[in-house]
Amino acid sequence: MRREVTAPRPNIKARMQDIGLWPRDDNPYYDETVAYVFSESQIETLYEASLALEHMIGEAVDHVIAKKRFDELGIPQALATYAAACRRKGHPSVYGRMDLAYDGIHPPKLLEYNADTPTALFEAAVLQWEWLKERFPDCDQFNSIHEALIAAWAKLKNQSGLSRLTLAGMLEEDDDRMTIAYMEDVAHQAGWRTIPTPISELGFDGRGFVDAEGVYVQALFKLYPWDWMAQEAFFDRVVELDLAVMESAWRVIASSKGLLPILWELFPGHPNLLPAGFNNDPALGPRVSKPVLGREGSDIQFIDVPGLPPAPEGPYASQKRIYQAYQPLPCFDGWYPIIGSWIIDGEACGVGVREDQDKVTGLGAKFRPHRMEG
Repeated sequence: MRREVTAPRPNIKARMQDIGLWPRDDNPYYDETVAYVFSESQIETLYEASLALEHMIGEAVDHVIAKKRFDELGIPQALATYAAACRRKGHPSVYGRMDLAYDGIHPPKLLEYNADTPTALFEAAVLQWEWLKERFPDCDQFNSIHEALIAAWAKLKNQSGLSRLTLAGMLEEDDDRMTIAYMEDVAHQAGWRTIPTPISELGFDGRGFVDAEGVYVQALFKLYPWDWMAQEAFFDRVVELDLAVMESAWRVIASSKGLLPILWELFPGHPNLLPAGFNNDPALGPRVSKPVLGREGSDIQFIDVPGLPPAPEGPYASQKRIYQAYQPLPCFDGWYPIIGSWIIDGEACGVGVREDQDKVTGLGAKFRPHRMEG
């Protein structure tokens, strides 16, 4: 595994402007001036670790439901009840993204799992693949995300018998807008009729939810976290109607960082897990404190880690917290990469690399393409 400086495609700015991803400050999130290179054996290691983690996470979700440990995960009771019902009914999952610490030498370690509202999908599935085909056509890439998504949506359409998919999120946000536009494209290729709708424009007429066209919602893809939805006035209506929603409500269990201590409890010493607990135990050694339902690196605190002072409080400071053994990220030229491993319909289908000059990957991160070499 190495980081290399590369010449970006000469047309990349125009390409990103066409799809609305080039910012006004000319400092894009997706950046081809640097790429990561993996060996085949390193990619195999990431693939196998991702599959093992997905299996363990499924067992941990079922454990939480069986033992009713929702409070430890910060999940309110009404949402917990609905999430458990969705899991028992076998509601499917389309996608999720595991964030892994990996240096190419030691086993990948799970930092957290965004199983509810993951973004950076289009960059991983499409942009870095286009880069590979144009810049390194003789190389390969761990990336079957696009094809897997189409297959997952086609499977869901066949199983549900539904045909109309409403895609909702905060479309004024770049991440939401791009992810929804891309998810609309793959769902459409899978045979769905797709209707993007700002989530603020979803309405309820007393019988059901209606989308931007005034038509009842059959199936919903949403980029709005379940713990936020549970605080909305319409949440009880979602439960009553039991809409086909992707991701399903049970995914809030998989997405809560409160699952990390439970994973360590169920699978102690597993090479792809980090020691974690619900208490600030000095026995963990240098450790990281995380809000159970935090996002985008907010409110992460380092404890007993030399050279890393406490971070300022953010929007999730009042949440329950977990404590995870500190895992230093590899450092390449002053940048700290994490591996986003994409799980589509339960299968590991590709990776994307995000890197930051901060040891917490946040809003200042860059997405870098990757390639494989023998």
